[in-house]
Amino acid sequence: MLKLSLRLRGIPILIARAIYGISWFFLSPYLPYLIKSLDAPPYFTNLVPISFFASAAIMQVPAGIISTKLGMKKTYTLGLIIMGIGDSLIGLSPNIYTVLAFYAMTGFGASFFFSSAGGTLAVVNEGKVATVLGLYNAMFAVGGIIGLNWGFLDALLGFSYASLFLGAVTVVMGFLNWFSVYPNNKPDFRVIKDLRVVVIALATSGVWGAYYVVSEYFPSFTYYVLGKSAILTGSVSSVLLLSSVLGGTLTGLFENKDKVKGIVFTGILGVLPSILLYTDFYEIGLFIMGLFNELCISIIYSLVVNFVKSQNSSLSLAVVNAIQIGVGMNELLLPSITGFYVWVAVSIVSIIPLLLLLVVWR
Repeated sequence: MLKLSLRLRGIPILIARAIYGISWFFLSPYLPYLIKSLDAPPYFTNLVPISFFASAAIMQVPAGIISTKLGMKKTYTLGLIIMGIGDSLIGLSPNIYTVLAFYAMTGFGASFFFSSAGGTLAVVNEGKVATVLGLYNAMFAVGGIIGLNWGFLDALLGFSYASLFLGAVTVVMGFLNWFSVYPNNKPDFRVIKDLRVVVIALATSGVWGAYYVVSEYFPSFTYYVLGKSAILTGSVSSVLLLSSVLGGTLTGLFENKDKVKGIVFTGILGVLPSILLYTDFYEIGLFIMGLFNELCISIIYSLVVNFVKSQNSSLSLAVVNAIQIGVGMNELLLPSITGFYVWVAVSIVSIIPLLLLLVVWR
């Protein structure tokens, strides 16, 4: 009964996490067409997601610090409301520069949501941190699946109305969580000085980056390089997130295991299959990559929460996410630099720092 109660108390946060996940991916399948309709150069295919990631990365730690004053629950609900407003404004954008600005606004809101929502979920599920954060990430993947298929809703409703709809749903979920009964914990600022969190984050930034290069760029890669439909490929890319759901739910298997070795093992398997994107077996590559990449990220989150305890977890999660986004988003530049060889480059720059973790961690 206790387990059931804790799960039930986390449902609004988990639903919000899925809706939050849609905003990370909903532009991906439609982006080439949006850029064309706004008469913008193709390189904006890379710059638009970077505007989101840069804003989210820059504001992660400030948002974590704000949670020490405002409280975790109020911080993450405010983030949802900001995200919803940003998504709605994207649908009304008259040019590519306002798309950049409003997607950066969505990223700003995302920084307020992630660490504080995860921290609150950990607090109300004390003792099952790996399990519940794995489920937290699984719900993000559910949202990602919806986001990668958002192109079909764009085609049905039109881009503007589809974006306004997403924004409205996100704002409503923000208010529902604001009035929830969850505790509004205020973390201890001193946990921000824990260098173990920084080391883990730096070593695994490539793993984080590889996942988002594939999810954000693979539809455009097939459109510009392989000459296939980006919307249909965006749907196929859902395999990556579908397997991520499975990976997140399996994180509980590492609840009492050596998490550092688990991070390295799952991290390698969460990057290397990107090479299969050159072949007819790309769906297998997407599935394996999604499964192990999500396992790796979920283990990372549970490890850094264990370092500082659940009630302080918004700050540790903010630090690790800020570093992973800030460093990992640079992999989004690789398509412009390496072209056809992007997946080889992604594998190299992601795995090397991960292996170094085994050397420096004692």
